[in-house]
Amino acid sequence: MANKFLDAFAGLYGYARQAAKAAEQRGSLENPQTPLSYPAEWLMDIFNGGRTDSGIRVSEMTALQVSTVLACVNIISDAISSLPFHVFEKTLRGDGRLIKKLAHDHRIAGLFANEPNPEMTAPALVKTFVAHLLLWGNGYIEMQRDQNAQVIALWPRNPARTRPIRLLKPLKIEGDVLAAGTLVYETTEALADSNGAISAEQDSVKIGMRRLILAEDMIHVQGLSLDGRLGQSTVYLARQVFGISLAAEKYAAKFFGNGARPAGVLEFPSNTQAKAIENIRRSWAEAHGGENAWKTAVLEAGVKYTKIAATPNEGQLLESRIFQRSEICAVFGVPGHMVGDNNSKVGKGSVEQTSIEFVLYCLSPWLVRIEAEFGRKLFSKFGRSANKYCITADTRRLMYPDAQSRATFYNGGRQWGYLSINDIHELEHMNPVSGEQGDMLIIPANMQDASKIGSVPANTPGPSGITPDKHGMGAGDSN
Repeated sequence: MANKFLDAFAGLYGYARQAAKAAEQRGSLENPQTPLSYPAEWLMDIFNGGRTDSGIRVSEMTALQVSTVLACVNIISDAISSLPFHVFEKTLRGDGRLIKKLAHDHRIAGLFANEPNPEMTAPALVKTFVAHLLLWGNGYIEMQRDQNAQVIALWPRNPARTRPIRLLKPLKIEGDVLAAGTLVYETTEALADSNGAISAEQDSVKIGMRRLILAEDMIHVQGLSLDGRLGQSTVYLARQVFGISLAAEKYAAKFFGNGARPAGVLEFPSNTQAKAIENIRRSWAEAHGGENAWKTAVLEAGVKYTKIAATPNEGQLLESRIFQRSEICAVFGVPGHMVGDNNSKVGKGSVEQTSIEFVLYCLSPWLVRIEAEFGRKLFSKFGRSANKYCITADTRRLMYPDAQSRATFYNGGRQWGYLSINDIHELEHMNPVSGEQGDMLIIPANMQDASKIGSVPANTPGPSGITPDKHGMGAGDSN
């Protein structure tokens, strides 16, 4: 079975079958004493994640077992998925100023307002997409089009089964010949039609279990990238940090599972027979393992128990776990107090400022990339609608101030003429006021053009009813 597995695996990745068949005859390149029939490090990395010095292998899935990683991924993905994504239509005014207005009736706006595909809501799609970004460093969304090339559905793709590749030779897809070097995406996930059934992919070509998708039909946002094409896995880059956290949690679980007692050894006299040692070992495990951990130990003559493991205090277990929590928060850019880090001293007066920093320094970099990629792929680059639409995430609800601060802002905006009643109602998620009064802008009566301060128009009565002459002086005025 081992040889058959190696044959299939080697054939999948292009390794020579002769090398796989000769696995038992030669040693591993990493350790000549280990035959290739044993799992090699590269094979363990593929299935179990990257190796760490803590002895724990860390993958994108095992990293979620760390409570802080789970909290950070949930906080960021929940925050972004809770934001409304608005489609705006951009037009130029006669004076050259850009005007943006909501395009409620746009097809893409409908996908984000209702459902992007028949199986999930828009928040579910965005949350899955952002979670992929945070863990794998790559987020993929495949666009399903109808016969008129209009986007009718958005499907998330597993980053572990999807990747960008370049064609090594020309390839024909739907009558178009793609030149060598063209960027396409390879995935092993099927595409479902509008009824949820697997459809015959029109804009992709199937090669065995794989599908090749045109780059124009795949939304791809990268995290940290060294080539601008493929993002680096956050979990792999920070695997040592996550490995220490997993090792600490595993140790704590084992420690309490053993009755909060450190490990030890039983020392026997030198003349003890092997069978007697085995009997004592078995009886010790039965008498003091699991629920019996707190029973009083009775040792036979000549047997001595010695503690060999450090206590949690000696290993600074609590301090290590607190420090790792801060380290993981730094990796994801999440403020410590948001994941329950009591060492992050944040007063009630600074929570609002911390929330603003969370949006600016944690969410905004992701939102800028997501909005840019959505705008690049979801809207046409040709025709009358080219570069006419954009998509923007509304982050106002995440930086919502208290009632007193909002009242001060609204009063100033209303008094100085940059907010109308309907503007304020929209910010407060209230229905607009009908009629002209709702959109009217008001200013104080003593306001005037700043460029004309100091000059008085001719034939304008002054405060005493005296009409000034062309020099601005009324009758009876003197130098």
